[in-house]
Amino acid sequence: MSSATDNPEHGEAGRMIADTADRLLREQCSKELVDAAEAGTWPAALWQTLMETGLPWASAPERLGGSALALPEALGLLRLVGAHAAPVPLAETLVASALLGEDDSVTELPEGPLVPLLASATDDFTARLADGGWVLDGSIADVPFAPVAELLVVAVEAGDTLTLLRVDPASVQLQAGRNIAGEPMATVAFAGHRVAPSHCSRCVSLGNAEELLALLALTRALMSAGAMQSLLDMSVGYALERKQFGRTIAGFQAVQQQLAVLAGEAAAAIRAADGGVEAFAEVFRDDASGDPESRARRMAMAIQEAGVAKARTGEAAGRGAEIAHQVHGAMGFTYEHRLHQRTRRLWAWRDQYGTETFWQARFGRQLCAAGADALWDILTRPVA
Repeated sequence: MSSATDNPEHGEAGRMIADTADRLLREQCSKELVDAAEAGTWPAALWQTLMETGLPWASAPERLGGSALALPEALGLLRLVGAHAAPVPLAETLVASALLGEDDSVTELPEGPLVPLLASATDDFTARLADGGWVLDGSIADVPFAPVAELLVVAVEAGDTLTLLRVDPASVQLQAGRNIAGEPMATVAFAGHRVAPSHCSRCVSLGNAEELLALLALTRALMSAGAMQSLLDMSVGYALERKQFGRTIAGFQAVQQQLAVLAGEAAAAIRAADGGVEAFAEVFRDDASGDPESRARRMAMAIQEAGVAKARTGEAAGRGAEIAHQVHGAMGFTYEHRLHQRTRRLWAWRDQYGTETFWQARFGRQLCAAGADALWDILTRPVA
C-alpha cells in the first residue's frame, strides 16, 4: 500500500479532502448540535453529510466506494474532529473501513458507523476458532461509539495474523453508557456468539493486536492535538476580548505566561501526533511490504511513536485544560460556554487505548531491555 505523500495526485486529493472536512465540520458542529449529541440525540444530518462527501471511507478502496487515500494521510483528518468537537465516530469508521477493505472478500460496507473492538488485558474476553469461523465469549468494556454502530469489527489474533470479525450489534448484548464527554460507549457481551467464515477477513497491513492498539491510540493523539489547538485559539481570543481594569487581560504578564505555556503544550501535542503519522506512513510505503525485517523495524518504530504521541498528548491535555479554564475564569466553567466541549473530550480521550502511564511504562521497559549503551541512539534516531 503506497503512501499518499509519495503520490502528488494523492497529496492534492488529501488536501482537498481535508479542506472539505474542515469547512463541513466548522459549519455543522455548532454548540447546539454537540450539546444535543451529548444528551443522546444522534446527529443524523451531520453523519449523512459525511457519508455524501465520503469522508468516513476516505481510505477504503474504490471498489467499496472509498477514495483509496493512504491511511496515514487520512488520519490527519482526525485533528479536525478534535478541533470542532465532532460528536461522530469518524476515527473508528475511517480505520475500520480501511482495514476491512484490504481483504478482497469484503464486497460492501454499511452506510452507518463502523466501530473496531480490541480486548484489553483487563477484559474477560476469549475467541476461539470453530468450523472455519470464530466463537466469541465474555465481554469487551467501554467501547467508544458502540451503541451507534451499524457494524462492530472485532479484532482477534490467530498466530501471526490479525483477523477482523464483522458482528451485527443486534446479535450481541450492549450495556450502553456515556463517558465524561457525553460520547456514547458500551460494554459488549458476546455469550458464545458465532461468527461465520464469510464474516471473517484478514488484516493485511497489521499483524497483531499491539499494532492495532498503537494505531487506535494514534487516532486519539491526533484528536487531542486538534482539541489542544482549539483550546489555544479560544483562550487567546478570549484574552484579547475580556477586559479588566480598563485593558484586555491579554496585557497582563501572568496571563501572557499562561498562554505561552498553553501554546507550548499545544505545539508539543501536535508535533508528537505528527510524528506518529510519519512513522506509520513509513510502514505503509511500498518498499516496507517486500522486506519482512524492514517492515518489522518500521512497525516497531511506529508503535513507539504512536505511544509517545498518546502519552505526550495526554500530558498536554491535563495541563492545557487547566490553563484554558484559568484564562476563561468563571465563564469557562459554565455549560453555556463551548470550552467544556473540548476539555471534557481531552479528559476522555486520554484514557482510551492506553493512558500516559501505560505507554510510558511500555517505552521504559524497551529502554531497559536495550541497555544503557543503546539509550542515546534510541532517543535520537530519526523516524524514517
